[in-house]
Amino acid sequence: MTNEILLQRARNGDPEAFGELMRPHEALVWRVCWHYMENREDARDASQEVMLKAWRSLGRFRGDAGLETWLYSICRSVCTDALRRRRLRQGESVEEMVERGLDVPEEGPGVEEQLQQQERRDTLRAALRLLPEDMRTALLLSAAEQRSYEEIARIMDVSVGTVKSRISRGRKKLTEILREWEQSGAPCVQQSERRARG
Repeated sequence: MTNEILLQRARNGDPEAFGELMRPHEALVWRVCWHYMENREDARDASQEVMLKAWRSLGRFRGDAGLETWLYSICRSVCTDALRRRRLRQGESVEEMVERGLDVPEEGPGVEEQLQQQERRDTLRAALRLLPEDMRTALLLSAAEQRSYEEIARIMDVSVGTVKSRISRGRKKLTEILREWEQSGAPCVQQSERRARG
């Protein structure tokens, strides 16, 4: 069955057709949500919300952009809203750190190395959050998703030249941020807060 037929049936309220239409895109939705949310539980919740929003708004999908591009924009919207709500919370408990992937064994070798790796990942994520959204998205699709320039251009609904420019400028800006943090010796979170304020 073609995508056009599935789309029409899904618009008419057929949940099986919707499921079949979305199945090839489920992995993309999950990965995009994971990159934004940075922990499994939040990514799962966001993925479910994306699919629910897609189901509810399918009637408004005109087909001007591809289905993948449309889904990506829903992912971005859902995750941005969820992150905004998350920022309202104060502090972070050990349980939340464990949810984000930090394994804290009671004792034994490797704890220090594991904490250092977690700190490097957190630093990179904090630096990525400071990039303009278009650069961050292009970088994540390229580096984390291993997407080609052509695929990224289709997903972001821009030209290949624009994608190359965003990736190049994003890498340069990311390097500058990390270098600045390294030279100042200040924790990345403090630097991140300072940049957000000024």
